[in-house]
Order: sequence, then structure tokens, then C-alpha cells
Amino acid sequence: MSTISSKRRQQFLMSATVDFPDDMRHGVYTHELLDELMVQLKSMGVRRVYWLYYGDVDPESYWAGSLLRRAYGPPTIDNIGEPLQAAVAAAHRQGLEVYGVLKPYDVGLSGTAPEGSPMADATSLKRIGGTVLQAVPFFERNPHTILRRRPLNAPPDLLTQPIKKIRLLKMDDTPTRVRKENLEIWTSPVNYRYEKQRVDFTLKEAIEPAPREARDSNGNVVTAKGAPVRTLTLEGLDLTDRYVLVTTNFNDLHGDFRNTALAMIEAYGSGPDPLPVVVATRSGLWESPRDFRTSGLEFDAGFGHYLADLDVDNTAVGENIRWRSVCDDGLIGFARGKNETLPCSPCEVYPEVRKLWYGWLDRMLETGVDGIAIRSSSHGTFTDEPEEYGFNDLVVEEYGKRYGADLLSDDANLELLAQMRGEYYTEFMRGASKRVRAAGKKIQIHMHPDGFRATLNSRQVMGFTGNIHLDWKTWLREGLADGSTMRLSRFAGIQDAPPGQARRGPLSNILADPVVEEMLTFAQDIRFPVYLNLFEALVDTDEYVTDMEDIFHDERFAGFDVYEVAGILNATPDGSELAQVGDSVERVRAKASELGLLHDS
Repeated sequence: MSTISSKRRQQFLMSATVDFPDDMRHGVYTHELLDELMVQLKSMGVRRVYWLYYGDVDPESYWAGSLLRRAYGPPTIDNIGEPLQAAVAAAHRQGLEVYGVLKPYDVGLSGTAPEGSPMADATSLKRIGGTVLQAVPFFERNPHTILRRRPLNAPPDLLTQPIKKIRLLKMDDTPTRVRKENLEIWTSPVNYRYEKQRVDFTLKEAIEPAPREARDSNGNVVTAKGAPVRTLTLEGLDLTDRYVLVTTNFNDLHGDFRNTALAMIEAYGSGPDPLPVVVATRSGLWESPRDFRTSGLEFDAGFGHYLADLDVDNTAVGENIRWRSVCDDGLIGFARGKNETLPCSPCEVYPEVRKLWYGWLDRMLETGVDGIAIRSSSHGTFTDEPEEYGFNDLVVEEYGKRYGADLLSDDANLELLAQMRGEYYTEFMRGASKRVRAAGKKIQIHMHPDGFRATLNSRQVMGFTGNIHLDWKTWLREGLADGSTMRLSRFAGIQDAPPGQARRGPLSNILADPVVEEMLTFAQDIRFPVYLNLFEALVDTDEYVTDMEDIFHDERFAGFDVYEVAGILNATPDGSELAQVGDSVERVRAKASELGLLHDS
């Protein structure tokens, strides 16, 4: 063994991330199972555990969480108490470090329960089409702090005027097989259990100039503004229900009427201009495909830029839309209006939000963690129009004071808005760094190549808010962190997934991305350690352990993080044992042994 190789083996850090609500979906945890979990992780060469934090277990606390009481959460909490504190004790018994992971923006889910469904009272936070499924209690108590949309210029009777005309737009002017006898209209007053409407209409087919540019989920132009596109116009309608969908009676998957969901449909009332609407396909983040006959659709879900086929089987079950470039959905739905807020994402300008964040930090430090990691991505930000959010009253007021201008005017400078909001977040990062180090602990940040770039496509922005500049270079220049986890999001365009496959592209493609290369070079220049976090579920085990070995030999990285533990180890429902999922544990352990990463103590 060479001196360099020996030093590399000694310094290279194997870690694993636990997203405990996911673990508690499978079974009950006890202190004994937590001990066994740490034993298993240590046997794989893991020396550090990253444990995602979700707030106080006390639901009445200002700092209360919400995910810990789902599935097998209640009996688990009864058994072990505060999960992070229990995990720290279990890890330390095995000589492992634990870093608590704080996700400041991850305070709820983008998924909704349909308005008319039995789950419609899941929270008090409402969206067009339903109710936010999960949110931290703070935001139910303080909904004004959720990021708000800029005011909508809409007719006063927008929600009540009947739909008189629908125009369907193809992405190009090639022929279509869709005829009047193929089209069906279904509606619902409450986005639940849609009913087919036996309405007559006239259908006009034409070639017309595209009214706007359309880009797909990777940011590629699929239709230029003014380009000829084939249109189908349904006239003579009088639809009063708020939720409307258009589908066809085809039962195959060989559609030809393709466009992005956002560009595929226009709805008209009594006036000459299309009404402001949100759109839906059968896709959703947590439930997909959606069944409109027995349930409801997910509107403004962030998938509006994905290409979809109208004229395919609307009952077919395919791979989850989150991975694909094209979804064979078989319908296009719409509802009048726009959402006033993001599903559940906080505005960092509010002092009460920063109080929440700092309080979470204090509670994590009280558990005895060895360090803190701060991850800026979230699950509560999904929307088809991210550029329209971030216009809360306090933000508008601050913008006016700083720049002497009206943020709500048509010529407002959104770059200044992004800069201003980013400065508030950087101030939080400075305060967090000071707080953690004063406690004698280490602090890390997550570097997100998808979210930390100047221009984001619709896939990349899904885990982040629009209109904010996340100034990672300043964080590193000022020495606010001791290291970083490079987090590659499942939604990122840089993952270059092969069409139609629920997996990521080759790691070599990801590492060749210019922003990834810039981040790694910047970190190297200041001797800043970077640990690569890779999602185990997105590739087969052979590829995963090969990636692990490649990262070991890549001097730009200081370690490798297995994400996430729930994908490889599960508690049984009764909490009697910890079971391996597939062969990932054995394969990672074997590769760690081969690389000399197993440690006796």
C-alpha cells in the first residue's frame, strides 16, 4: 500500500443519510433497532451519519414538526422519544459521528388531497384543487409567511363565468388523428370523481401561429412563438364546474397530439382573451398517475413543462413522471385562477421565520450532535410558475425602501428581488455558523448544482424557490462552513436520465456539468472538503458501487454519502428486526472492504 493510497483511505469519509420519516413508513423503531442500525452502517465503512431533522415532537411547540406522527411514527416516538437525540446516543455507542441536517425551506409537501376527498382537511392550507397534505404547524398558524404570488390581473368574475370555448394546441403543425368523436369532456365542482359531460360542441381544426414560446422540462424550446401549430377549437360550450378536463377515447399509447401541459390548452369565457388557469395531467409528486374517475388531479404541480400526449389511454400506468421527459398522460385538465402561495415554503424576510430556523438549530445542538448540515432544497416549492412567487407584503415593502421602486410594477427588477432575498438567507447562514461554532460543533452546507446556478430549467427549480440568489460562493469565501455535501437532486436536468427510465444518467455525465466542475474547482482552490451524496434507488447496485469506487479515486471528493438508509435497511412492522432491502448493504460493505475503508474502531 503506497503512502498516498494509505492517506487517502484514512481520510476518505464514508457516510450515510437517514431521512427518518421514510424509515418509519416501514416499521416501528426501538432503541435496540437504532443500535442495530448503527452496527450495520458501521459494518459498511460508515463513520458519519447525517440525520434529517423535522422539528419538535411536541405538536404545541413553536418549533413543532409534522412528519414524525405519520405511519409508524407514533409508536416509534413512544419507544425512543426525540429521534435525533436517540440516534446520537445510538451512534456514539458505536463510535460514529452524527450530523443533524436542517432543511430551512422543507416545511411541508407540494402534494395535495383533492378538494372533495376524505383527506380534504389534512391541513388548513388550501390550493386550487385541494389541501396541502402536510405542513409544519408554524405555517398553519402563520400562513402570511408562506411565499406569495404577485397579484393576478384577472376578471372579477373569473371563478364563476362559464367556459364557452377551449382551444387545444399541438407543439407543431403535423397532422393529428384526433376528431370530434374522439374528444370527451369531464368536469367536477370539487376536483373529485369527475363525471363525463354529454355536451355538444363544434370542432374547428386549423394551423395557427403559436401564441407563446413553449419549453420542455429541460429548458429546450419545443415551439417558438409564432411558429405554425395545429389547433383544435371546441366552441359552443357552457361549462360551469371549476375543474375541467379534456381527454380522448383512444386506448393505445401511440398518440400524436403532443405538447407541454402548459402550452396545450387555452380556456375562454365570454371575452376574447384566454382566462388565467392552472393545468394538470395525471402526474403528481406523491401520487401518480392520478385517477380522475375515483379521485382528483394535481394542479400547478410543477410538471406543466413536461411533454404530454393528449390522445393516449388515460388509464395506462407508466413510470412516475418525476423521472421522465414525456408523460403518456391521456388528458389535459385546467381550473380557473392561480394559486396565491406556493404549497408550503417560507419567506426568509420574516423575523418569525428566522426565529423558527434558529430555534430548530438550538434544539438540534441540545441533542449532542457532532455537527450541523444545512440543506437548502425542499419539497414544498412545486409550481408551474416559480418566477411568479416571492412577492409577500414585507418583501414588497423592503424592496421599495431599498430601491425606491414598486416591486409589483410591470418593470420591476426581479434580479434585485432575488439578490435581496438571498441576502436575508445569507444572513441566516452567518448566524447559523456563529451559533453552531459557539457550541463547539462543526457546520456543513449542501451544495446543489441544480439550484445554485444562474438560470434554472423547470426540473432544476422544483426543489427550490424562484426569485432568490443562493450565494454559495460568499458562504465559502467567508468560511461559514467546514465542509459540504454535494447533493444531486432527483429532479435535476444534470442527471440526464435516459428517456422513459426511472433512473439517472451516468455519473460521468453529471460530473462533467459546467456548474459541478465550477463548484469542485472553487472548493479545491480554498481546500474545502466536498462529500458526494448519491441516491441509491436511481441506479442498480453494480453501477452504485462502481460510482462509489470512482468517487474514492477522484481527489476532488473527500467522501461518499449513501442516500438514503430507508432504501437499504428497513424495520419490520412489529419492530422485531432490521431487514436488508436487496443486496445493497452487502455490496457496499464489500466495496468498502476492497477500498480499505472498514475501521475497527
